[in-house]
Amino acid sequence: MIPDLKTLDALMARMQALGITELDYSRDGEHIRLVRGEQDNSPVSTSQAPAAAAATLPVPEKASTPPKAETTIDAPMHGQFYASPAPDAPPFVKAGDIVAEGQPLYILEVMKTLSRIEAEFPCRIVTVLAANADAVSPGTPLFTVEPLDA
Repeated sequence: MIPDLKTLDALMARMQALGITELDYSRDGEHIRLVRGEQDNSPVSTSQAPAAAAATLPVPEKASTPPKAETTIDAPMHGQFYASPAPDAPPFVKAGDIVAEGQPLYILEVMKTLSRIEAEFPCRIVTVLAANADAVSPGTPLFTVEPLDA
């Protein structure tokens, strides 16, 4: 079984965002191994599912300028959304907060690994859409934000 493009796109985007050069992903009997090349930063996908071959796929470019209208920040992959660094700690952000690029927004727990997810551009949090400990999937809207000029 060849993996669907949405899964590959989500995995490649996370690799690029986190600066990861190698990723192994297994689900429902499907195994994907992505390796970003040193020269061209293109990931190479190797699936061990029958009839799948190695492929070189381009990494999506990060938008050079964020959109000016309200937009959402979506979950990059399946996992558990946590709004704060600890159960008794205040949330990283709340509605009305101004967020700088690189500032932590939330924690995503994936396969017992906690990843602190940071803002990709400066913005103002309009609405927090996800509740603490919500299970999320790729594309689940987590925040409504208003991008700000740097």
